[in-house]
Amino acid sequence: MNITRPIAIAAILVVIGIVFFVLMFFHPISEVALAVAGAGFLAAGFVQLAAYYVSEQNKRSSEQLMAKLEEIKEELQKEEPSKGGVAIADVLASGMKYYSEYMGKSDKEEKKE
Repeated sequence: MNITRPIAIAAILVVIGIVFFVLMFFHPISEVALAVAGAGFLAAGFVQLAAYYVSEQNKRSSEQLMAKLEEIKEELQKEEPSKGGVAIADVLASGMKYYSEYMGKSDKEEKKE
């Protein structure tokens, strides 16, 4: 969404609210209705602006959070191969030891078990 679009919508709502307040002075019969409508449009404009700024702040904070998560992911990927290689070597060494012990048994020892 373009930056100017929410601001333009809010500005239009505020201008409409001001127009209702100005019309209130020219039409004294419907003062209350015009005042309520004007206040509603003013409030809607300011709420629109507030929502836009809150969404922009959330967007910036989420971008910062994603950048930080990417940094952490890269650090973890750098550390994984060194730790993973040791674990794989340990598993292979214990497997080879078990295999050599199993193959080294004589037939007599296997029959006893």
